[in-house]
Amino acid sequence: MAAPEPKPDTRAERVRQTRARIVTVALTLFAEKGYEATSLQDIANEMGLTKPAVYYHYRGKQEILNDLAEPVRNALSELLERARAMPMGPQRTETLATGLADLFLARRQFARIMGQQGAFRGAMRSAVLGPGMLDTLVEVAYGPDPSLDQRFAVYSATSIGLALSALGDHPESELRGVLERAFRRLASVE
Repeated sequence: MAAPEPKPDTRAERVRQTRARIVTVALTLFAEKGYEATSLQDIANEMGLTKPAVYYHYRGKQEILNDLAEPVRNALSELLERARAMPMGPQRTETLATGLADLFLARRQFARIMGQQGAFRGAMRSAVLGPGMLDTLVEVAYGPDPSLDQRFAVYSATSIGLALSALGDHPESELRGVLERAFRRLASVE
């Protein structure tokens, strides 16, 4: 049996731990019940809290989703900055292809929920991509003057999570290869 987690020393740490638990419970409920069908009351009930206690930390599901999306946004931003520092060419393409494959595979649970639930997919896509992220991805992949086909390739790539959820029963090594090849093909669009 695992030892219980020690009591946090500070109020800030207690708040951080509670918010992390809320996010974890919410993601589980989104997967089980659906994003639209899950309420703050459901989350509170699952945690043994009152709805006002959950509401103290999050004003709604979108705020919870924003916290779920933050690590994805940060990882994507870091990948784009790393790729942008490289000259256009095969090394940048390879960095983007492997980085995006890593990002999608690390978030397979999101991909599964997104594949099953349109509302979660839309809300998560907005939370991750936010203002300007797609434009930045297009610019990093294809330069400052992308063609319509190149822009379409990037927009299409943002839907790869749906395909990943449909193929989710395959080993990660196979899925990694499939994702990397797909991203390389998309990067080669002229």
